[in-house]
Parts: sequence; C-alpha cells; structure tokens
Amino acid sequence: MKTSGKIQRLMAYIITPLIFMIIGYAIAAIIFSPFFEVIYAAGSLVTSRDGPDFTIGLYAGFDEEIADDGETEGEMHISEITTPRHGVHFAEIRNRRIGLQAPVYFGDDYEILRYGVGQFIGSVWPGFGGTILLAGHNTHHFLPLKDIEIGDVVDLRTNYAQFEYEVVHIEIFHRDVADEAFDLGQTEIELLVMYTCYPFNVNNIGNAQYRMFVYAEKISGPEIDIMARE
Repeated sequence: MKTSGKIQRLMAYIITPLIFMIIGYAIAAIIFSPFFEVIYAAGSLVTSRDGPDFTIGLYAGFDEEIADDGETEGEMHISEITTPRHGVHFAEIRNRRIGLQAPVYFGDDYEILRYGVGQFIGSVWPGFGGTILLAGHNTHHFLPLKDIEIGDVVDLRTNYAQFEYEVVHIEIFHRDVADEAFDLGQTEIELLVMYTCYPFNVNNIGNAQYRMFVYAEKISGPEIDIMARE
C-alpha cells in the first residue's frame, strides 16, 4: 500500500506535469516553427562563408549620382573603371513603359536573386562587347518582362557608364535546352540577354519547365578598351 501511494504521488507531482510540459513544448514548436525558420535563415545569410558578403557589398559598387553623370558614348579604358566583385550592386536596369526598375548584382546565385537581378559571372560587363546575361525571378524583379515588346529600349546604368539596349527578339525555351539560348563567346554586336522562369504569375520558383529569354542589342553607350596602354 505504501508503495502504491508513493507511485501515485510520483505520478501526480513529477510524471504527469512532465508529460504536460513535453506536450506543451511540442505544440509550441509546431506553432512557432515558421518563425524559427525565418530567424535561422536570416542568421545563415549573415554567417555563411559560402555566400556573398552583403554587409560589405550590397550598395558598395553603385552610386546613382556617378551613374547619372557616367559616359554615354565614345571609348573608355578599363583602367578608368572599377570592375565589380561577386555580390556587389553595380548597376540599375529599367524600362519605364513596363515598370521595370531593379538593382543589378554581379553574380546570380540564390541569395543574390532575392535582392535583385543577377549577372552571370561568365558573361561580360556592359561595354565590353559580347553577351551580358542577366537573370531575375518572374515573381518580382523580372515580373515586368511579361509586358516587354520588340522595339522596347532597356536602360542599364552602371557605376562607370550608361548604356541602352533595344529588344530585338523574345523566345521561350524548355529548361533542359536553355543553355542553347545564348552564346557567351565574343560577338560582333553587344547583346543584353535577360531571362526568367515562364509562365508568369505562377509560384514555381525552381520548378518551372520553361525559360523566357529577351534579347536586346546595344544602341548607345561607350566601348571599353581592354588593351594595355603604353
């Protein structure tokens, strides 16, 4: 009998409260798990060694006043400009007719595309001739591309000069052959290639079967001379 009473007291004062406490923590974890995930993601972004360091580079490369006064024609030597490093906001892209206005970063990984449009690091910088390859999500920064038309002019203001590109072609590719949609080799005409997931207005980031490519030829802006000077 005494043993039974001890067991009952143990159940009443220790085991039962412990069970309810565990259940309470489990319920709280389920309810607040989205909040914890956001905090964890934010912490990972700040502490990650693999991703770009936005604490240094988010706006370090782009100055709007300098961009507004930048060269629009002629020739510039590479020594006159500061080429961007990975993760740096170095340009702005816009077309007022369709409401396109977004920051452009050098690099196009997942974290960069959360902040704006990203330039593939294997493509050339504006003014260098060849292909400039820009990517953006169709749910945000490149959403206005759904209204773009052939003949539209896209402005690209960098931290060293201003450029304009006229849209000459728009095409949809399956993602399995999307790498055939552009040529990163040297071309006679400098080409701005913008691409995003397709179709629009569908929350399919990472799962979209198609890509929309917009091709625009350079119509104004300086040429960058990369040859050594004596």
